[in-house]
Amino acid sequence: MQLRNVRVKHWFSWVVVFMITVSSVMPLPGETVYAENNVYYVDSVTGSDANNGKSPQSAWKTLDKVNATEFQPGDTLMFKAGGVWTGTLHPKGSGTEGNPIKIDRYGEGSKPLISGAGAPATVYFYNQEQWEVRNLEITNDAPTKGVRRGIHIDGSSGTWTNPKVYKHFVFENLDIHHVKGDVSNDYAHNGGIIVWGTTWDYHVSDVVVNNCKIYSLDSVGIYLNGAQTKYSSNLKVTNNLIYDVAADGAFILNTTDGLIENNVVHDTHVRAGGYHVPLWVFSAKNNVIQLNEVYNTAPGGDAMAYDADYDSDETIIQYNYSHNNAGGAFLVVNNGTNAANKNTNTTIRYNISQNDSGAVFNFSGSPDTTAIYNNTVYLPAHSNTKIIDTLDWGGYAKNTFFYNNLIYNLGSGGYNFASSTNNVFENNLFFGSHPTNEPADPYKITADPQLASPGSAGIGRDTLAGYQLLNTSPAIGAGKMIANNGGRDYFGNPVSTTTAPNIGAYQGPGLDPNNLPPLPEAPSGENLLANPGFETGDFSDWPIHYNGASIENTNAHSGTYAAKLTGSTAGAEQTVDGLYPNTMYKLIGWAKSVDRGRAVLGVKNYGGSAKDAHINSTEYKRVEQIFTTGSTNTSATIYLYKAGGNGHVYFDDLELIQYSASPGQGEPPVSYPAGTDDDFDSATLDEQWRWVRENPAKWSLEANPGYMQMTSEQGDISGATGDAKNILLTGAPAGDWTIETRLEGKPTSRWSQGGLVVYVNDQTYIRMTRLYGEGNQFQLDTKINGVRNHTEILDTLSSEIAYLRIVKEGNTYTGYYSADGTNYTQVGDIQTAQLEDPKIGLIACAGTGLMANFDYFYIK
Repeated sequence: MQLRNVRVKHWFSWVVVFMITVSSVMPLPGETVYAENNVYYVDSVTGSDANNGKSPQSAWKTLDKVNATEFQPGDTLMFKAGGVWTGTLHPKGSGTEGNPIKIDRYGEGSKPLISGAGAPATVYFYNQEQWEVRNLEITNDAPTKGVRRGIHIDGSSGTWTNPKVYKHFVFENLDIHHVKGDVSNDYAHNGGIIVWGTTWDYHVSDVVVNNCKIYSLDSVGIYLNGAQTKYSSNLKVTNNLIYDVAADGAFILNTTDGLIENNVVHDTHVRAGGYHVPLWVFSAKNNVIQLNEVYNTAPGGDAMAYDADYDSDETIIQYNYSHNNAGGAFLVVNNGTNAANKNTNTTIRYNISQNDSGAVFNFSGSPDTTAIYNNTVYLPAHSNTKIIDTLDWGGYAKNTFFYNNLIYNLGSGGYNFASSTNNVFENNLFFGSHPTNEPADPYKITADPQLASPGSAGIGRDTLAGYQLLNTSPAIGAGKMIANNGGRDYFGNPVSTTTAPNIGAYQGPGLDPNNLPPLPEAPSGENLLANPGFETGDFSDWPIHYNGASIENTNAHSGTYAAKLTGSTAGAEQTVDGLYPNTMYKLIGWAKSVDRGRAVLGVKNYGGSAKDAHINSTEYKRVEQIFTTGSTNTSATIYLYKAGGNGHVYFDDLELIQYSASPGQGEPPVSYPAGTDDDFDSATLDEQWRWVRENPAKWSLEANPGYMQMTSEQGDISGATGDAKNILLTGAPAGDWTIETRLEGKPTSRWSQGGLVVYVNDQTYIRMTRLYGEGNQFQLDTKINGVRNHTEILDTLSSEIAYLRIVKEGNTYTGYYSADGTNYTQVGDIQTAQLEDPKIGLIACAGTGLMANFDYFYIK
């Protein structure tokens, strides 16, 4: 009897255990499902939420399924390329240090698109950490504006004292655009990537936004808020392209050891009032802004390129390029209306400013102890930009030190120090105009600094070769020794700690004036408009004029005549030919209103959207518009217009000037000898070779002897503006030929590639490359006069070694690859192209994921 009872108890116990076990693994309705350290796939077309998601063939389908799953450390969530999902992606769970949860893509095709369609956020995390998100396209458009984000990292640490700090988010290779935010409602927390707790106490560290393209959205591109500098660190914004953004480009705040590096930001502040800056820090300690390019910031509050804002300490702004920004280059600000606020120990060094407006160096409020040294500033003849401007905001700047700066001022702007105190100037060079308020400097130099080609920079940080000094310059060795000088200059030259530096951003030995390398040519500054002040007394050279347009001999701004528009929608137009493609121009004009007329001065048909300025002033007002011609555009139409039926308007003294050097302008033609075979066995480059946009740091014949080693970097020739570095070329033989190479290296990051190229220019080429696009691929890429046709096939070779070949027969070109150098496979169709004087050679570009070792280059 007792034995039987024992058996019954054992049987009952096993039943209980089984039921507990089953209940622990089978979710109840509405419960979160827990993942198990796996790779999960999502396919918006053929997937099913009834699948287990653990292979492409058993993929999930919807965001609902993803959002109901709590992922575990080490899990990966893969969205299928070409797929489209609508709504908010809000996966649950957190990774652990060294074992984050990853979101990425799989398959071939465009980046997976997640469209928020007006949701508060397209991608959302709350009280989570250790996530990495890559290779998605993210939008959040809507018919009307509202508080919206592309990505929002939200949460609450629960306290401001000893809070939980959430760590590690990576956002990389993302395209984020068309986020319909609201610039008038909490503008800073609308936009592309927003890291900020809505309760303000979300503490976060180790956030990286890298290599993203963020554009055409409202209100800010990137906003990273760590909550408190005491707990937050390492917020980083690197290698991003940001443009057409309503307000600010990117800023980080309430953090320590932050970094804003190697970004290109242009055309911001375009749809917002208020005070906005493309790149800046706020309430931050030991943050660095470096190696960036900012241009075309639109007019409005602030509108400088770079800003060290208040409650900050030890901010460094260095090695940056600023040009054509409405507010100027640099801002240092502190809200002095509150005694607790501070901004101390800012350093601005080794930067170059060209053609900025407003004021180059701006101070607002009461920043204390700012060091500004070894910067180069260029202002053209028509500029009225101030060199320094100081404004009151509960006080004025104090203890500002200007050392070793090179000021090349051909304009009329001067210096406004207001009530600032202890402004110290030593060893600066002031050349060109000398306004009466130019500061005293006991070691001032006013001689020509002998820059190689001042005013000649264009778009790109690598276009500033003209700001190197000649070796005969009086600025060589004429600077003041600076402790903790950063160790290098804008161009990468070392800065000595034991000998006097140069004045300006260049610290090299100087260029030999008798043996100069090819240099860009500075724009002439001539007015490209005909009859710009209407002093012919008629509309000569303005062939289109209508609805009550006339020339009057009264109300001129200067001279005798002005254009008057009276009728509703009256106007006049002039088309200017002979412009350079991919080049910046500035339109300047004076206009005024009578009886509430509205004057409009603008430009169209240049390769971009029409741009104009509106004038309601009853006195003549000067307005400007900066535009960049398209990749193939060589003309633009300037228009004068009267908007509406009220009153009439006047225009006078119009100017159109080239505002940047055009790509290649002023450079002598490069001669290419007939190419020959090269085994790359020498430690020096054979004399047959020529570089396009050489970067010496990214190629070597010694790092791997017997090979030409080229390390790929950002920049390509596939787009409208070519910026690929290190294209190695020699002359192509006459007649039919074949070129071959043996490539060791397999690309590992998006768009990185290397191989053979037949090159005329950035708009006309044929290349056969090993590529990482939609996975590993071989690509035949043809672009003729800007029209591109490309074919990719799967790279199935497991080996790092691949053989590449391009065969020319008549005017046809065919691309091949091989695993063994004997049996070749054709890639894509035969291409027909009539190439004029082509060059042949090697290329590695478009990403940072390839070290290409070329064993040889053969011509047959």
